[in-house]
Amino acid sequence: MKIKDQAIKELEELKPGNLLKVYDLIISLKRRPEEEKRKKGLPAYQRVRRALKQCKSSLSEDILVEREDRI
Repeated sequence: MKIKDQAIKELEELKPGNLLKVYDLIISLKRRPEEEKRKKGLPAYQRVRRALKQCKSSLSEDILVEREDRI
């Protein structure tokens, strides 16, 4: 388990943004090939809804704020 302990030590030193990237990589490595095939067969709007499901804030509010910044 030495490699696991080393990985945990390195993870503790990462910034939150980089830690999220590592977590996404771990999830994608654990995903089953059948699940990948099933996901690709979904219509685009359903894939987007799944991707945005984890968002806690309002996407429409974020878009409005970005638009206001440009004006």
